[in-house]
Amino acid sequence: MQTLIPQSATASAAPTGKTGRVLGFGLTPLGFGLFAVGLAMAAPAFFHPRQIYFMLGWDGLLLLLVLLDALLLPRPEKFSVTRTFLDSPQIGQPTRIELAVRQRSNSIFDVRLVDDLHPSLIAAPLTQRVEAFPREDVTTASTIYPRERGDMALGKVFLRYRGPLRLVERWASALPVVAPKNDEDAAQPQRIRVFPAHDDSRENTQFYLLRARQIEMQKRKLRLRGVGREFESLRDYSQGDELRYISWTATARRGRLVTRQFTVERSQQVWMVLDAGRLSRTAFELRRAVTPSGISYAETDAERDRAHLLSVTQLDQATTAATMLAQVIQSSGDKFAMMAYGRDVQQLLPPGSGAAHLRLMIDLLSQTKSEPAEADHLQAIARLKTAQRRRGLIVWITELVDSVGKPELVVAAAELVRRHLVVLVLLKHPELEALAAATPNNADEMFHAAAAQEMLERRRETIAQLERQGVLIVETTAEEVGVQAVSKYLEVKAEGLL
Repeated sequence: MQTLIPQSATASAAPTGKTGRVLGFGLTPLGFGLFAVGLAMAAPAFFHPRQIYFMLGWDGLLLLLVLLDALLLPRPEKFSVTRTFLDSPQIGQPTRIELAVRQRSNSIFDVRLVDDLHPSLIAAPLTQRVEAFPREDVTTASTIYPRERGDMALGKVFLRYRGPLRLVERWASALPVVAPKNDEDAAQPQRIRVFPAHDDSRENTQFYLLRARQIEMQKRKLRLRGVGREFESLRDYSQGDELRYISWTATARRGRLVTRQFTVERSQQVWMVLDAGRLSRTAFELRRAVTPSGISYAETDAERDRAHLLSVTQLDQATTAATMLAQVIQSSGDKFAMMAYGRDVQQLLPPGSGAAHLRLMIDLLSQTKSEPAEADHLQAIARLKTAQRRRGLIVWITELVDSVGKPELVVAAAELVRRHLVVLVLLKHPELEALAAATPNNADEMFHAAAAQEMLERRRETIAQLERQGVLIVETTAEEVGVQAVSKYLEVKAEGLL
C-alpha cells in the first residue's frame, strides 16, 4: 500500500550543541595516530635531551596541518539530509530507509551518518559512510524491523565529515522535518506510524484471495436457493418444504400454498472483534519465514537474525490476522467492521468496504494497545449488539481465562449467538499442553503437571459448553491465528451458514 509509506523529510545540518561552531571538531584516528608517532619521538630525549626538538617540530607541523584541514571544512549549513521510507512500516516486516546527503561546496568529503531512530525500530544505531560530491545527492539505505505498533517520533541524523587531509572531522546534526501542506502550517519533525503486517503479496494471502473469488463465482452461478436469508421470489409449495418458509399472505391471495424462496446474501457484514485485555500482552518469539520474493534486505548478520526472530505480543498477531482477514473479506464482496476493546471499547469501525475503509482500519489497529486489566466482555458485546442489529458474522479473537466459575466470555458469547453467527478464535499455549503431558521427576514437577492438566480440563469443558450454544470454535496458536481465522471464514462462506 503506497499510501501507508511515510512522507519524506528534509533538513539542513546545524552545529551540535551551543558551542558546536567552535568546539564541534575532533581528531580522526589518523590524526591521533600521527600525534602518537610524535610522542614516540620523545623516547630518544631520555638519552639525548636535544632530540626533543624532533618531537616538537613534528607536533608543530602536524598542528598546522590540523588547523588547515579544519579551516577547509565547510560549515554544517552546507549539508542537507533527506530521510525517505521505501516501504510501509509494518511490525516484523523489513522496512528500508534511505538517507540522502547533499553538500553545497566544491570539494569531496567523507561523511559518516548515524540515524537516531526510535528504540522499537532498531536496537542500536548503525553508522553509514558515504562520499559526498559537490551539489549531488548521495544515498545510503538500511533495513529495520519494527517491533511495536503505533506512532513513533524519529530523532536527528548525526553527521561527521572529514576534510581533504583526513586529520580532522566536524560534527553536525540535522532534524528532518516534513514539508507543510500549505503556507499556514509549520514544518513538523518526522513521525511515522507502524502498522500491523499487511503485506498482501504473501503466498498465504494470495491463496485465500483466490479461494474467496472462486467461492463468490460459484455462488453467483448456483444462487444456492433455500440456504440463504435474502428473499428472492415466490413459488408453489412442494412436498418437503419447511412450514416456516410458507408465505401466508400470498397463500391467502392465490388460494393455494405458496413458499418463499431465498438466496445467499451477496454482501454479508463481518465483524472482527479483538480482545485487548490483560492476556493479550503475552509475548512470544515468532520465527519469520523467508520473504516470498526470496529477496532479503538484511545487510549484516545481526539484521538477518532480527529478520527471522521477533518478539511480539498476542495482540500484535491478532491485529495482523484482522488485517489479513479484512483483505479476504473485501475480495469476497462482503463488508468488514472492527472492534477492539479492553475495559472500554478502544476502537470501533462500522461496516464498510474499499481501499479507504481498509486504510482506516489499519490506522485504528496500529493504535490499539494492550491493557493491564481483564477485558470487559459483556460491555463490549452490548456495544456490538447496538452497532450491528442485522445478522452478521462475528470473528472474535480472544483467550479463555482460567476460572473455576463460569467465565464471563461464555455469558457474552451466549448473548451474542442469539442473533449472529459467532466464530470464537481462541489462542492456546502449546507449552501448557507439553507441561501437562510431561512425566514428573519430583514433587514440584508433579504439582505443575497436575495444575496444567486441571487447567486444560476446565478449558475443554468451557469449549464444549460454547459449542453446545452454537458457537463455532477455532483453537490455534498466536502464530497461526491469521491463517486459521481466514480458513474458518472461507469455510463459513462456502457452506452458506449466513
